[in-house]
Amino acid sequence: MKNIAKTISLGAVLCSSVLFATTAHAANGSAGKTAKGDVSLNGVHADAVDYAAGVNPQQGKGNSSGFAKDFALYGSKQGWTSIAAFGSTADNGVAISTSKLGTNLTFTFDNTDGRNGSWSVTNNDVKNNVKLDLVFAMHTGGGSSAWLFDDEILGAGAKTTGNWTLNALNPGGKASNYSNLTIFARDVGKTAFLVPTTPVPEPESYAMLLAGLGLIGFMSRRRKGEYDTFR
Repeated sequence: MKNIAKTISLGAVLCSSVLFATTAHAANGSAGKTAKGDVSLNGVHADAVDYAAGVNPQQGKGNSSGFAKDFALYGSKQGWTSIAAFGSTADNGVAISTSKLGTNLTFTFDNTDGRNGSWSVTNNDVKNNVKLDLVFAMHTGGGSSAWLFDDEILGAGAKTTGNWTLNALNPGGKASNYSNLTIFARDVGKTAFLVPTTPVPEPESYAMLLAGLGLIGFMSRRRKGEYDTFR
């Protein structure tokens, strides 16, 4: 639910952004200037952002511990499922397809300079729109940042693109580069894609249409007769 608001008290408050964060230790990284606007999809920034020091989302079969508790405030108690995982060398639009949670999605990833890039998701189901919660969880030196796209709708057969920027800091307080990316999902639902149809004319409109066509035919024959007479 996109209308949920939450105020979080941090050591430093990030302007125009809701940031959830775990306590960072000296050996871990920090959120830096991480904000909701760092990651976008279809021209819209994330609904919420979280930072977890010392957490790697690719641990095990997908580690959502860095954000699951905070993002549960957005209306669901369902667990998160890792549906796509990009490694440290992922770049140049590399694609990963998944059928998890009953979906048929393809994700792509591009790494421009270690701290900026683009991504996309394509709904390969041409008959159904897909509505779901997505998390873009990126691991960096010393921790991970996670961005929530709540109640995202992926059109049937449509490709949706976005951009990403990293503002997290490594344990030394320096800008941290990309390490890996994990896409998580929950609350998947489908709605049939309805093809627009041409409305059938009402009987009155149909009768008027036929009358109009008859008048056009009559005038055409009359003009032709006049032409033949005065040729």
